[in-house]
This record gives sequence, structure tokens and C-alpha cells, in this order.
Amino acid sequence: MRCRKQTVLAIIFWVLTAVCCGVIFYYSSCDADTSHQQSTSILKIIYAIFGKNAATMFIVRKCAHFLEFTGTSLVMSAAFYYTLNQNKLYLPIAFTSLYAVSDEVHQIFVNGRSCELRDWAIDTLGAVLGACIYILIYTAVVKIKELHTRRMEK
Repeated sequence: MRCRKQTVLAIIFWVLTAVCCGVIFYYSSCDADTSHQQSTSILKIIYAIFGKNAATMFIVRKCAHFLEFTGTSLVMSAAFYYTLNQNKLYLPIAFTSLYAVSDEVHQIFVNGRSCELRDWAIDTLGAVLGACIYILIYTAVVKIKELHTRRMEK
């Protein structure tokens, strides 16, 4: 039987998942010029360190894709865990990857944006990393709880 705490945590992580998806949708809805302007402040810092060139801009944009979907998969992994009471990492990876597909299709309809298989692959790799980070955190928490329980029993 599910406890109230688990239900509350499931709701919190599903809301965080929806927020991540909403942020991705918002940024994907921006036309190419707006998207470029939003990246400018970050790019200025990166340019100062690595120099201004096409490769730097490409790396920054692809890292943004990767990290957006890493975060989404991370919180979705927790949402699935608290919903199902077990870790099934293929679910957040699959759903995040499907969301990446929908994101790429969405960009077809945005001025100056395009649908790219490469971006979907980068997004999906980000989803895999997010699920891996989640399982590392989950494992660390379980180990810490076990140590604490052993210390309390002594």
C-alpha cells in the first residue's frame, strides 16, 4: 500500500517533469532570432574562454539540448519510481526520447527552426545520462539509509 509521503513525492516529481517539458516547449517555440538572442549572454562567457567561432556556438547549442533532456529524465525517473514503487529506467528514457521527437517535430512549425535527427539523438543521450544520475543518487540514498539503520541498531 502506498503511503501518503510517496504519493506526495510522486506528484511533486510529475509537476517538476511537466515544468521541464514546459520550459523545453517554450524555448522550442522561439524563432531562430529569439533563440540566438537568448543564448547571447551565455555565449559571451563561452567566447571569452574558448574564442568566438562556429564550433563554439554549435557546442553551446547542443549542450543546451543535452542538459534540458538530462534534467527532464532525472526528475521523470524519480516520478516513475514514486508512482510505480520500483526503478524502471527504460520508462523515463523512452518517454523523454519520445518527448524529444515531439520537440523536433514542433520545431518544423517555428520560423527559422528545423527538425534534426542529430538533435533527437543528443536529447536521447541526455535522457540516458539523467536516468543514470538518478540511479546513482537513488543508490547513494539507499546506502546512506542502510548505514544509518545499522548505526541505530548498535
